[in-house]
Amino acid sequence: MHIEQTLVVKASREQVFKAWTDYETIPKWQTLFTSVKVAKRDGNTVYLDMEVNMRGRRAVRTEEHLLTPPERVDVKGEMEGITNTSVWKFESAPGGSRVTVAVEARLPWRLKVMGPLVKRQFQALVREWLQDLARYVEAK
Repeated sequence: MHIEQTLVVKASREQVFKAWTDYETIPKWQTLFTSVKVAKRDGNTVYLDMEVNMRGRRAVRTEEHLLTPPERVDVKGEMEGITNTSVWKFESAPGGSRVTVAVEARLPWRLKVMGPLVKRQFQALVREWLQDLARYVEAK
């Protein structure tokens, strides 16, 4: 499943990148992740242990982030058999910076039947995440 979305944030890409990679503050400005802990840092690679709120049910997610400041973050993640990769790009744009995310997710067979519904829900989550990020950064 492929999803790609873009949003312009009224802040420099350095500010947006810094906010996006300030992992421990993530639960303060959005509702999907209730806990984010840096498990390990190794050069430009960060390993995260996260708790996710999935419609009132908590699930555990792990992620590996390869940082290329301030332009890009490459993410590999896994949660309950759903694996995904995403590329987050931070580009200068008129009035701020353009944040683009491209997600590739592999669904387990039990969810493939509901593929279109799952894709719509996932698109909404990504859109909400981008909007929450913009509100957080623009309020600083």
